[in-house]
Parts: sequence; structure tokens; C-alpha cells
Amino acid sequence: MEKTLAKQSDFLKLKYKFFINRIVTYFSFLLIPIWLQQTQTVNFLMQSIILIMYMSFMVGQWYMFGKEIDHRLKIYYRVNSSMDRTLYRIFMGSMIMMFLFSLVSLFPTTIVNYFFWTFFGVFGVFYSWPTRGKVIEDSMTNQFGEIKFLDSFEKTVFLLSALTFAISLPELPMFENIEALKIYFDPNEKVSGLMWSYLSVLYHPFIAYPKLYNLIWSFHFYFFGIGFYLVALYGLLRHFVSRRLSMLGLFSVISTWSFAKILSNDYFNSITTTSSLLWVWSVLWATNSATYRSGLFTGLICTYLTVINGINILLFPLTLILFYFFLFNGQTPWFKRQWVKYNIFGFVISLLVLSSSFSSLNFDFSFNLTLLQNEFIELIYRKAFFVIAPIGFVLSLIFLIKKTNSLFTVVSFDVFKLKEIMFCIVSLLLMGMIFNVSFIKGFSLIWILSFFALIPLEWIFQSISRLRSKRNLIYALYILVCLLDSHLENRIRIIGKMFLDEDLLKYLIQL
Repeated sequence: MEKTLAKQSDFLKLKYKFFINRIVTYFSFLLIPIWLQQTQTVNFLMQSIILIMYMSFMVGQWYMFGKEIDHRLKIYYRVNSSMDRTLYRIFMGSMIMMFLFSLVSLFPTTIVNYFFWTFFGVFGVFYSWPTRGKVIEDSMTNQFGEIKFLDSFEKTVFLLSALTFAISLPELPMFENIEALKIYFDPNEKVSGLMWSYLSVLYHPFIAYPKLYNLIWSFHFYFFGIGFYLVALYGLLRHFVSRRLSMLGLFSVISTWSFAKILSNDYFNSITTTSSLLWVWSVLWATNSATYRSGLFTGLICTYLTVINGINILLFPLTLILFYFFLFNGQTPWFKRQWVKYNIFGFVISLLVLSSSFSSLNFDFSFNLTLLQNEFIELIYRKAFFVIAPIGFVLSLIFLIKKTNSLFTVVSFDVFKLKEIMFCIVSLLLMGMIFNVSFIKGFSLIWILSFFALIPLEWIFQSISRLRSKRNLIYALYILVCLLDSHLENRIRIIGKMFLDEDLLKYLIQL
């Protein structure tokens, strides 16, 4: 604000400086595919790092696109955490780009090529020119300011989580034929062609280089599928527990050996069994947003789940019923009708997606209670931290039923949010046992165990809020518990086979 009151000449210099810095940075990342294709001597590890940098650049474009949608549609909302806002905008921008790029993919390759460079060229110039003073100070990185206020324990857990996530990359499929890669990812052809069309345009500059093209597709599902899952989990946990415990919950998920095993057994679990959490997070986000325009986002979330598996469209009527008759009880009928109207866009797209993949749907109805029990037992067996999850579940039920008991005067939870998440969990488990087993497998259950495992810890931390040293000791003990059964050496061995020299790998394992 102070800079906007400066002399006109100084302000113009500031704007030109901003424009030059932004445009140079933008096109340096956008032209990575051209530079990478001309530098064939770069080793596999360096190629992978550069591809990840390019994908990070695309995340920024999704964020800015989502931000522009908010501005044009005048969507103003409340958020519980800055990570909620970041994930919301990234996901919103990604979904709108998916619809646009899927339409463009119907045209010949030459037109797609011209469209890609024109679209992102205009996009870069548009967002690089500072038309308003506040834009000069605004960027996606500002949304991560929360990291600056982490204490030493939280920074330690954050660093451990980032490193564990980086070395937990499963063995990548080294195909050079994109059709073979699709069959490897989705042999039953449950995923809509909308997803493949979108990726073919998004990573179009690499299409002439099959190795890089296939590699960036594989990276996409791991870093974005699991990345969205982890950020959504953090946003969900912040509704119930402190920031410190929310980060511990993330680390417990990443450090469990099941994290690596699930991906090694089926790489596509990175999007199939992670999608259910996005739906639960969107429910909590929408009720907290205090705007009927949040219906646009919940509709797009259901569309995304339908793209992954057509049978997930059943979540759409469940979402409408849940919000209209229960979650929006305090809202006027007009508010509810407006919210439903904003969902219509996502519903129409979902129907179009379903009509194109209807033949691949599997309506094999059964009640897989045994499968659910076995999955829970196996996940708890592999991660000692999850042993206290049943205790957390019981405490949550008691808290909802007997709120006036003196035992609960020392602890405080948002009862309304707790009811929301309990209803969502029960709905997903029932749907998983009857319709879609991906809701009762893998990552769909890990986050549930992590959530309930944190409830007893939050209970303890609130009870001894004045005893900081004891809280730190308990927190440190649980960090060690998560580390001891994380199987880091096996993860290093897996990723080392792909990226490191054999002699160097043996040396690192000996250390």
C-alpha cells in the first residue's frame, strides 16, 4: 500500500521491474522442454529433477488460473488454513484446464502445438504485467508463509516429511509407448479418456521424445495425486487438531511402510484410493466457506472422482442430500437453491464423462466387510503409530454422545465438524463395501487411521497445555515411533536403483 502512494515515476519503475522479473522467470520455466530436448547428454537423475521443476511451474499456472476464476466469478470465502486456499485454487485451475485442453486434443497435432504455445505465452504476459498495485506483492509463494512460523519440532517434522516423500517414489514404468503406459496404469480402463486427453495437451512439448513424455506422465500421478492427498489431509486435520499434530499426522502417513507397498503393488493407487479424501476435505471446506458459490467446487470434485471411476458419480446425489438437508440447516432455502445451481456445471460434465465410459463400469455389488477388516488390520500391523486409532475412534464417539461429562471439560473439539467427518467416513466405508472397493483400500483407509490416532494426542496436549516441556517430550517420542518402522533403507534402495550408480548406492546403504 505504501508503494502505491509513491511518486508516479518510482511506481512505474517498480512495475517495469516486476514485469521484467516475472516474464523472464516465467518463460525460463516454460521453455524447459525445448532446452531439455536439445541437451541429450543430461543424465536420468538430472532429467527427472528438471521435469519436476517444470511440473512445479504448471502448479503455479493452475493456482493463478484458479485465482482468476475467483476474481471473475466474485467468489469470496473463508478458509481454516492457507493450505486450504492454495489447494482449492490449484485444483480449480487444474479442472478448468482439463475441460479446455480435452476439447483442444480433438484437433490435429499441429493445431494443438500452436494452441499450447499461444495459450501459455498469452497467459504469461497477462499475469506478468502488474495492472494493480496489490498484484506486485501477491504470488503463490505468499500462501506458504505459514512455514515461517514453524517451531523447531515442526520444522523437523516438515523436513522429514519432505525427504521421506521424495525417496518414497516407487519404481517407475520405463515404457516408451504411451499406450502401453495407459494399459499399465489402468488395465481395466476405468479412467475416463478425459484424463488422457488432458495430459496429452498439458505435456505436449515432450511428445516427440517418448522417454521424457512417459516419464513426466508417471511423475504427474505420483507428485500431484499424492501431493493433493497430503495437502488435503493437512487441511482436514487443521479443523480438529493443532498445526503441530497436523504435521505429525502427515508424517505418520508418509512414513508408514504401507505407503511404499501400496504404490509398488499398484502405481495408480496414487489417484484411485486418494480421491475419497479430496471429497471429504471438500465437504469440510464448503461448510466453512460460508458462500453458496462453493457449490461450483464441490461439483468439480465429484466430476474429478467420476473421471477416475464412473461409479463414483454416486457421490454426487449423496453430496446434494448431505448439504441440502443436514449441513445447511441454518441457511435459507434461497441459499440452498443457489448452492445446488452452482453444482449443476459439475453434474453435467459428470454425466458426459459417465456416458463416454459407461461400458467399462463394474456393477458387481457385494458387501466386502472382510476385506475392510483385513485392510485395517494390515495397516495397523505395519505402523505402530496407528495402534491408538481405535482409542481415538471411541473417544470421538463418547465426545459426541456425552458432551456434558466432566471428563470433557478439559478438551475442545468442533462438534459440528466432527459430526461432518464421521458421517463422511461412514458413507465412504459403506459405499466402498457395496460399490467401489477403492474406498476401503490403501490410502482411503490410511488417512482415517491417522485422523483417529491424533485424537488421543490432541486430548493429552489440551489437558497439559501449560506443561510445554512434557508436550515436547511426548511429541518427540511419537516422531521416533514414526521413524523406527518407516523402512527408509528399503525406500532408498528402490529409488537408488532408478537414479543412482550401483557403487554409490551400495555406499549409501552401508552408511
